Amino acid sequence: MALGARLAYAYDQDDTGITAFRLDNGDVAWHTTVPEGGSVAQAPRLTGNAVIGAFATTTSGAGTYADQHGISVIAMEAGSGKTLWTRRISTDSVSGDAAGSAVPHVVGADARHVLVASYEQGHSETPPLSTLLDTRTGRVIWTDTDFKGVDLEESVAVGVRDDGDLAGKSTADGRQQWERDLHLGEITTADPGPGLTFADGTAAGGTLLIDAATGTTRLDSGDTSLLDCHYDGWNTTVCEGADGSGHATAWAVDIRTSDVLWRLPGPSANRVAPDITSAWHGVVYAQADQAMTLNTRTGEDLRTSIGPVSPTMVNDGYGLVYDDSARTIDVYRAAGGAVSG
Repeated sequence: MALGARLAYAYDQDDTGITAFRLDNGDVAWHTTVPEGGSVAQAPRLTGNAVIGAFATTTSGAGTYADQHGISVIAMEAGSGKTLWTRRISTDSVSGDAAGSAVPHVVGADARHVLVASYEQGHSETPPLSTLLDTRTGRVIWTDTDFKGVDLEESVAVGVRDDGDLAGKSTADGRQQWERDLHLGEITTADPGPGLTFADGTAAGGTLLIDAATGTTRLDSGDTSLLDCHYDGWNTTVCEGADGSGHATAWAVDIRTSDVLWRLPGPSANRVAPDITSAWHGVVYAQADQAMTLNTRTGEDLRTSIGPVSPTMVNDGYGLVYDDSARTIDVYRAAGGAVSG
């Protein structure tokens, strides 16, 4: 889901549209259907007053004419669901018959740009495609047919080339700003917070936090492999993973300086590393023997019991918990009790 102040946004189960749910009672606020909408991945993106989604689309051919594959990108007004613009991007010229197996992702969106990447998960013969669009109008700024976009920053889009190199492209004109072979083998990437790109891989070594604007390494975790990072919306990202011995670990990193603020387990105190589920505005939400919270800047325990489960998404008013077994989302008010499910 994409989480707003009062609404949450999700793709439909049949991948044909986007639904906005009211956080206070779970009711549907609005729903938009995308004609010929097909495969989707991850979640729509919320930026300002716009919700943006991307759908794989197929127009059936007839006679001697083959099916036509593409990506439909749609922007809707966050409060009403009114369509602001739509843009269809053809993928047939990129990968021919294999185009229909690639799935589009809205990698990132801000007030100026939307980055959409289409690719297959895992090893694939289908080359990736990424397109940068204007957030206000849907105009295509550039398209790259050898670039799997993984992170969008104000001046640069970061992605992985088909040869495995990590690269940064200008959001203004698509010119490549930098390229690096990180020697990580099959690379795993993510966005840990503003200005940084997370990179890990199958080769021996730790996780890297890369400066998105320059491609330089800001942090190397050494023999620790960090798996997930949770940005708190202010100035800290909290990552969890495993050290060289395979024991669970948690690190907090300052977004601006890339300094490690604290680590768990600590070198002197008898403290364990909890499972980090989310972080928001100075608070880390985690699961140890029960759900708890920590201070993002110091790592000190705040509340050692906040209920049976820790939220996976948080804003100033609500916490959301995904129930794997029931495939439902429980919504809790920030002050306590569940308000919908």
